[in-house]
Amino acid sequence: MHEHPEAQAKTLFDEGIRLFEARKYTMAIASLEEALKLDPTYVDAWCCHGLALGHLKRYAESLESFNRALALSPRDRRALSDRSLVLSEWGKHKEALEGYDQLLSLYPYDYEAWDSKGNSLVFLERYTEALNAYERSIEFNPDYYKAFTNRGCALVNLKRYKTALRSFEQAISIQPDDPAVWYNRGCCFMAWDKPEEAIDSFDKAIELDPKYLAAWINKGNMLGELNKEEEALACYNYVVKIAPQDTHAWNNHGITLRRLGRIKEAIASYDKSIKADPNNFEAWDNRGYALAKLGKYREAHESIDRSLEIKPDHANGIYNKGYCYACQGKAALAVDCIARAIKLNPTKYLPTARNDKDLDSLRKNKRFQALLL
Repeated sequence: MHEHPEAQAKTLFDEGIRLFEARKYTMAIASLEEALKLDPTYVDAWCCHGLALGHLKRYAESLESFNRALALSPRDRRALSDRSLVLSEWGKHKEALEGYDQLLSLYPYDYEAWDSKGNSLVFLERYTEALNAYERSIEFNPDYYKAFTNRGCALVNLKRYKTALRSFEQAISIQPDDPAVWYNRGCCFMAWDKPEEAIDSFDKAIELDPKYLAAWINKGNMLGELNKEEEALACYNYVVKIAPQDTHAWNNHGITLRRLGRIKEAIASYDKSIKADPNNFEAWDNRGYALAKLGKYREAHESIDRSLEIKPDHANGIYNKGYCYACQGKAALAVDCIARAIKLNPTKYLPTARNDKDLDSLRKNKRFQALLL
């Protein structure tokens, strides 16, 4: 006696779920598609199919699966939620917000949806609106520590560090064993210019998860702020050993080597950073600065120009071109670049230019003197 098609579909769906949970997404998709051939109205199968495609970054196909699910069941909570999460993952945060609003109009007490809506608002730099979304999430579930964590991150972006710290403390009181909370607490101290406190938090994140690479990188950054360059280098060495394609770790590795006077090794690290991500404009810029330190000005300009092709308003790159021109005795071009950098970010580059020994050759230049007033 043959199994009924719906029962066969359920068997295939269960196998798809098992494969999905084992992170065998391609195999899961195949099983779910067999289920959907037998029962094209299987909403849960469409949803799982969409999620598996999302994990493979096949976002357009993923959305089509969720749309099929919603055509069958327009109020399906999971389909609405996961469709918005996929849009967020795809970087389409405005469309994701529309999805969350639709979901919340039907299920206003969905605290996870409020939290996810807040995350999309943060990506759009709408931090005050994000705070309101996190507050609603906490209102509906006061024990949802992720909303406290994300609320803290939004507050950091608003430079409300004390309030942010209280939010992270609330998250820790609920869930002290999540390294991400400690990491974000460390980022708060880092933005607040408190490197020692930041290191303490990053160390706690690392204690909970020794392979939390972002915590290692930021710990290295803070050790650099404290002029503990050898300790910082050890952090970056650990990261690149585990993740040799981490472009940010290699870039920071290069910065530390350059500070230690190991310029040629620094350039080799920048090269590895660029190999991992050819669009890492900061690595191109730092490579150019290191080349200038070796007196290789033509190569330095080429490297910095590559940085500015990727990000034309990169103030540090423009500033470093000014440094190169100053070293070459091209004062007019140097002052032009320094002026542009200061215009883009006066808070950082005006005091830097006033105290930068790299620009000592410009000190008697009247245009440069006027620029620093």
